[in-house]
Amino acid sequence: MNKNLKVLSIITVLLVGLLGLSALASADSDLYDITQVKVNGITMSSSTVSDVELDDSTEVEVYIDGTGNSSTCPSGNVDDCDTDVRVKVWIGGYEYDDIEATSSEFTVEPGVSYKKTLTLDIPSDLDVSDSNDYTLYVEVYDSDDSERESYSLFAERTNHYLNIVDVLYDSSIDAGETSSVEVRVENLGDSKEEDIKVEASLGDLDSTAEYINELAAYEEDNEDEESSDSVMLQLSVPQGTESGYYDLTIKVSYNRGHDDVEETYKVWVNGEESGSSSSSESSSSDEAKTTISLSSTSIDGTEGKDSTFTLTFTNTGTESQTYTVTVNGEDQWASSDVSPSSVIVGAGESQEVTVTMSPKEASEGNQDFSIQILDTDGNLVKDISMTMSVDKDSSFFGNTGSALKVGFIILIVLIIIIGLIVAFRKLKDDDDEDPLEPKDGKTYY
Repeated sequence: MNKNLKVLSIITVLLVGLLGLSALASADSDLYDITQVKVNGITMSSSTVSDVELDDSTEVEVYIDGTGNSSTCPSGNVDDCDTDVRVKVWIGGYEYDDIEATSSEFTVEPGVSYKKTLTLDIPSDLDVSDSNDYTLYVEVYDSDDSERESYSLFAERTNHYLNIVDVLYDSSIDAGETSSVEVRVENLGDSKEEDIKVEASLGDLDSTAEYINELAAYEEDNEDEESSDSVMLQLSVPQGTESGYYDLTIKVSYNRGHDDVEETYKVWVNGEESGSSSSSESSSSDEAKTTISLSSTSIDGTEGKDSTFTLTFTNTGTESQTYTVTVNGEDQWASSDVSPSSVIVGAGESQEVTVTMSPKEASEGNQDFSIQILDTDGNLVKDISMTMSVDKDSSFFGNTGSALKVGFIILIVLIIIIGLIVAFRKLKDDDDEDPLEPKDGKTYY
């Protein structure tokens, strides 16, 4: 009986430890408290449901009070009871990314009230097909504790909303040539759209337009009616156009012309040099000679992860040169960074420029972009066509911090389970070692 009590005590201690771990994971703070939350000016409560629209910004106001006192402050001194915290708001359930915003760190002191305003950008393709109900989480946290509240949101689409999904175009065009521009448009609204005008213009050089007959509402996409479609437009660059960058503007007009969406891109035109003469051409031939090398124009990448490659500039001339490196054609599927974006290459020297590409979610497949190198006058020195083969992120956890937390909890649970197994085995071994008691008071030899 005593052995059973020992084992029961061990089990009780282990279970208490598990409960303590659970309490630790969601420990409330005694030094601050969330007193009020407003969503787009509406004061939230457990019974309040706030409406948010897709492809819109939602303003979240969080009010915090410093609640430390002589009994809750670690040192017992209210004057020395401040703590550094952050405010985080987020909405779960979006397939392609995180819908969240976090404030910078600030100090909360006892008896002082604070207000922090954060903005959540609601994605245009947030899934509301099965349910419009989402949860807004609000958390104030420090290095040890946190306070968290949750509220109900009702997410809905606007009646009329078209989105430019992608634009395929040549980043460099020669004067006197015609270039094709493909524009893909999708309907993310609740209403069917008809007679959609798609316009393309290249600065003041040329403009053209085509129509999409109709696009079904986003939730009504079927075999007979599609909610997305593409048009092909042709733009001509007149002979004699000066070299330089020109704005490629794509404009989509819908809802009988009451609404439109517009995107702008940069296109380099190879044409005549401004103020060119025989003397300038001779001068150009005497400039420093620089070679630009790259290991490969095809690189691999993974959604949500950085991929880098290096450009090497080698100046074999006698004069130093300055070059600017830009990435073009990647903004629809990736973010990019060039370090340094401008490089000075001395005579007889080599310099490296690192380009970092970060594919976005849902960018799996072969993606095209270009690297353009300009001199100090803004003239195009080299245009390198690039391709990235993007793989889907197959990692088990998308967030390293979450993975560490889950791994820690799993480790503790495994330790508890092993402890239970050892305790039960100990009980069994102790029972096996008990001597056999004689029956009916008789002893046998």
